[in-house]
Amino acid sequence: MAETIVNLVLSKLADVVVKKVLHLYSVNEQVEKVSRELQWIQAFLKDADRKHIKDERQKYWVKEVRDVAHSIEDVIDTFLMDIPQNPQKSSMRITITNKLRKTKTLAAVHNLVNEINQIHEKIKEIEESRVRYGINNLGEGSGDITLPVRPLILPDIDPDIVGFKADQDCIVKELLDETTKRRYAVSICGIGGLGKTTLAQKVYNCNDVKGQFGVRIWVAISKKFEIIDVSKKILRQLDPHIKLSELPNENEVFLIEIHKSLRCKKYLIVLDDVWTSDLWTQIGAAFPDENNGSRVLITTRVAHVSKSVDPMCEPYKLQFLTEKLSRELLLKTVFPNQDPNKSSFDDLSNIIDQFIRKCGGLPLALVVLGGLLSKKPHNYAAWSSVFRTMSWHVEGKNCSEIIGTSYEDLPFALKTCFMYFAAFSEGFEIHAPSLFYLWIAEGFIPQEDNRTLEETAESFLEDLVQRSMVQVKSRSHYGSIEFIRIHDLLRDLALQKAKEDNFLLVYSHPDDKMSLSRARRVAIHNPDCDQLIMSQNLRTLLCFYNGRIPNFSKQRLLKVVRIGVKTDNIIELGMLEGLTQLKYLNLSGKLSDECDQEYFEKVIGRMKFLQTLLVLLRPMNGEWFDFPKCAWNIKTLRHVYDPRNLELPASAKLTNLQTIGVVKLSQSWQIESPPHVPNLVSLVLHATSSPSKAVITFLSTLPHLTTLSISYDQSVPNIFDMKKFPFYKHLKSLRISYNGSNKLTLQKDMLPCHLICLDINGHYMFQEDIMPVLEKLHCLKVLILHKAFESRKMSCSSEGFSQLEVLHLSSLLVEEWEIEKGTMPILKELVICGCGKLGVPQGLQYLVNLQKLKWPEVGNSFN
Repeated sequence: MAETIVNLVLSKLADVVVKKVLHLYSVNEQVEKVSRELQWIQAFLKDADRKHIKDERQKYWVKEVRDVAHSIEDVIDTFLMDIPQNPQKSSMRITITNKLRKTKTLAAVHNLVNEINQIHEKIKEIEESRVRYGINNLGEGSGDITLPVRPLILPDIDPDIVGFKADQDCIVKELLDETTKRRYAVSICGIGGLGKTTLAQKVYNCNDVKGQFGVRIWVAISKKFEIIDVSKKILRQLDPHIKLSELPNENEVFLIEIHKSLRCKKYLIVLDDVWTSDLWTQIGAAFPDENNGSRVLITTRVAHVSKSVDPMCEPYKLQFLTEKLSRELLLKTVFPNQDPNKSSFDDLSNIIDQFIRKCGGLPLALVVLGGLLSKKPHNYAAWSSVFRTMSWHVEGKNCSEIIGTSYEDLPFALKTCFMYFAAFSEGFEIHAPSLFYLWIAEGFIPQEDNRTLEETAESFLEDLVQRSMVQVKSRSHYGSIEFIRIHDLLRDLALQKAKEDNFLLVYSHPDDKMSLSRARRVAIHNPDCDQLIMSQNLRTLLCFYNGRIPNFSKQRLLKVVRIGVKTDNIIELGMLEGLTQLKYLNLSGKLSDECDQEYFEKVIGRMKFLQTLLVLLRPMNGEWFDFPKCAWNIKTLRHVYDPRNLELPASAKLTNLQTIGVVKLSQSWQIESPPHVPNLVSLVLHATSSPSKAVITFLSTLPHLTTLSISYDQSVPNIFDMKKFPFYKHLKSLRISYNGSNKLTLQKDMLPCHLICLDINGHYMFQEDIMPVLEKLHCLKVLILHKAFESRKMSCSSEGFSQLEVLHLSSLLVEEWEIEKGTMPILKELVICGCGKLGVPQGLQYLVNLQKLKWPEVGNSFN
């Protein structure tokens, strides 16, 4: 991994802005000399990494290379901070302040030259030691970084498609057993990688289980858990609108609230990955026994844990897959679109049998191995080579060798991205777009022709998914990944590699404190962090807890700061004052010091390299600060979010900006041209009471828009006629909220032809049934209509809505709904609410693939 670190340093030195500054101060020659040496070393490192060399001499040599690369990065970054990037060249009168600045600049240049020369001498020593100790070149090779080509989005390989049907039926039968009314526990027990969580998820989402339990709660526990965090997770699922910050921060209080919420309800609680009986001892009393058939389902690697939950509970011991099922799972992973029983695999049969015996029926081993083989040529020679590279220390039932080999097989850039997963806790559901923003800020994602950094980051993640190194939790209706998680054993590998390479260290236990003083990236999961001593060369600080945060005011080279996701963090705004190099800032909470809006603006205004900005702050006893207006002057911004309305000024010129929410039109737009944000792809726009010309003009400047949410009134012309906008062929998701009283018309071809999600919310804006127009949108998968039209009759013709999967109708004045045979052939979810005059639709029986129907007015609700 030293190769990747060297590559990141070389990328920095090649940056146009950096080269310009170094040239201004006449130090670029010294830096280029070091760059040439690093490029030669990089070629060696690539070859070494490709051949997976494990010689101890080489490991030590690689460590020294990594350290010197870090030193170069520190020296350059410190220099860029200490000198002005636009030195004055005029002969104007020099003030005392300018003299001091000039003296400081000369000192910085002198120090840079001295340090670069010392580093160059160190590089020469490293190269001499390579020869002296016989660490010779390993062979020729291009050493090019292999960037993954964006794959087609294939069905995510889920182990529950192979071998779990009988297990699922058995557990579901036990959960639904009506002969036992008392609350009792069912446990799934087995070693890591056997598929306990996958099986539990299959049971949890089973239609029979959904229909039987009015309340279902899923909580991932992990080995190191805080009981108060577990309680909060349960409460948030019981009531998504609950304001935990208004309750005393005491676990007893939360347990009482859980007990109240579950009284008189039939519930299913899933506790995933339980390691000790302490969990039930601390939380069990919160789950009332109403003698109504409520259940607790746990997954655990420790058989006796289930007895602590219920002494009469016999754990369900998950078995290893048979050779037949192992073969089916492996081949489905490698060839997801082919029948694994076809004879086309006969020439690989022998090597497949060898792999299966070594995997010992462990699903995780088979899936990860399948992901590795899917990237290799599908012939005997290539697969035999993979087999020979594995030492297979343990015969079966241990997948550490397989996942280790899969990691070594990753391209250089993907190894860095994979190690980053070590920052997230066990069971953490990672939001994919947020992960992309972090990767980009870290510098892991290279710029490619005709693709944005975000698109390249998405292709990286798709590649890791295809290799089965991460698991997809959910996808959007248009196929992009929304949430992912990583298996505990794979996360352990990421932790191990990140620690070995001093790439990232995790503080989750007091014993971890000692190593933080040299870490370049730190992820903190333990709130007991007030006295942490962190490296002054720290680049990344990720805090995954709520409460008082560590003092990072001396870490001037920080580029990434993420402080929790809640608003009850205690923050000192002064700690941000010197962080001028930040690229990513996600910060929410209350301020412990006395600060005002002006100081807030001053602090943010100094961050000239920000790419992602998500800030929500307020004084301890005051109102939330307004979004900093100075941020609109930061040319590097890519992603901005604030839950309140943001006033985007007409003067904004942000060519890198891609996502923004929530925006209202500035009054200045009436007399000036709209802001210049030509690469925007996602927009939430409040255009109510705004001048129509400004709205239309602004939308006409956005050719790349794929997601649009807009609220407007009659002062804006019929926004549904979108043919005039340049994003007409690109828009995938559209939400329109109409607050006017005028009646509108909807005609064929007004709406974008490739829409996948459409949400219309209005004051009965249409007088006629709009279904005949909407059903011609043949890409539409999600349709939500609220007070959309006031027609008495609604019709859906045959062959209409060919791709529709979700349909929500609310507060419509419809009395009749005619459904012709052949319409909505793949509809899975139908929700009808507030349509009191609507009778049972004619043709409802034609919706043969319907899985969920919710219709409170007529008492229908089934899954």
